[in-house]
Amino acid sequence: MKLWQKNNQTMDSFIESFETKGDLVLDQQLTKYDVYGSIAQVKMLEKIGIVTKKEEETAITGLLEILALHKKGKFILEQGDEDIHTKIENFLTEKYGEVGKKIHTGRSRNDQVLTDLRLYTKEHLLFIWEELLELISSFYAFSKQYEFVPMPGYTHMQKAMPSSVGMWGASFTESLLDSLYQLKTAHELNDKSPLGSAAGYGAPLHLDREYTAKLLGFENVQINSLYCQNSRGKIESLILATLSTILQDINKFATDVLLFTTAEFNYFTVSNDLCTGSSIMPQKGNVDLAELLRSKVHIVTGNYLQIIGISGNLPSGYNRDVQDTKKPLMESLELTLDCIRVANILIHKLHPQEDKMKQALTPEIYATHSVLQLVGQGMPFREAYQIIKEKLDDNLTHNPEQTIKQSHHLGGTGNLSLGRYFAIVKHEKERYNKEMGKFTAAITSLLTCTQHETEKLAINC
Repeated sequence: MKLWQKNNQTMDSFIESFETKGDLVLDQQLTKYDVYGSIAQVKMLEKIGIVTKKEEETAITGLLEILALHKKGKFILEQGDEDIHTKIENFLTEKYGEVGKKIHTGRSRNDQVLTDLRLYTKEHLLFIWEELLELISSFYAFSKQYEFVPMPGYTHMQKAMPSSVGMWGASFTESLLDSLYQLKTAHELNDKSPLGSAAGYGAPLHLDREYTAKLLGFENVQINSLYCQNSRGKIESLILATLSTILQDINKFATDVLLFTTAEFNYFTVSNDLCTGSSIMPQKGNVDLAELLRSKVHIVTGNYLQIIGISGNLPSGYNRDVQDTKKPLMESLELTLDCIRVANILIHKLHPQEDKMKQALTPEIYATHSVLQLVGQGMPFREAYQIIKEKLDDNLTHNPEQTIKQSHHLGGTGNLSLGRYFAIVKHEKERYNKEMGKFTAAITSLLTCTQHETEKLAINC
């Protein structure tokens, strides 16, 4: 039976299959979050006198049983199940009686699925936050190790000026830090509880939405009930825009690795355990994990456009179109997490070929330094530019290590100020630990404490 089914009402089996196709697989991943939301709802209903203390205990016993079965892979959505919400409610009603019919009080499947997705997204954004900090730390360590190793710098794909491996690595350190700041904003926007907004218009009950928000570890309540539904697609698109910026950074890193590991450059090598071969060319060692890292930003950007397209031109209130934003959101969170982890492995297995890079620092790359040396002696820049331009065929010899250290202004090759990144990363790790600790404490207390203890711990969090 569907929750909405009327007496003797049947549904065309093909239409039912069409409406749930693929969605049950996604709902399976939301099981634990739906249990969390249901426990919080039951506790709140007891608090406001809708269910008794005994009913609360019975419902929570049943919900914890579902969670245990889910962890063992024994609570499975099957064809004919409408969604995870119906599956859970039917299980409780069949096994635990009347209380199963009460847990939906003050809720709609609209705010249920939105709460599930907010919890799923919150946890995955925290996972991404942690892994991103690890990747930033790895780029910092790489930059520190090779801070003054010279390498050619390029503009327009042509040799431009002397650079360094440290500068190259630190550029990704800083870029990923910018992406981290955007990730924290996305996390903050997502960290609001929609539970209790029901179908989008609230309910004529004394629902304590702030209480359920605290129980579930949300920082805030999403206030306007109608906006809870209108925000579907908006919040998801903001999150995917953030994930795209992270993957843009990884895309550029992967592109550079692929270019600089070619035989023509050979500035870096990658450990053999990350490379694949060819079925026809015995000599090949392909860094194709970098090619896959390079492609993923386009998948997530495509998912972003899907969400924008699906949620656009919809009137206020719930529209079932937004069901199709679930897959691109969940896929993008998983993809981004995997890409960060793979990029972190790659940076640890990337080895600069210092001799090759020094050989590539051919005399013409020092032209700008030669111009600025004349400027330092008092010559006008444009005059010095013309003099060196006419001497490009001469041997403009420079010592590579000494040359890169001459750019000692902030952010130059001689003054990367890597210590600043270290301090920022340390601060951001403390912020992450605080956020993850609050969420973990809230969920742990939700599952293990009495109502009084849960209320006290959640408020303290």
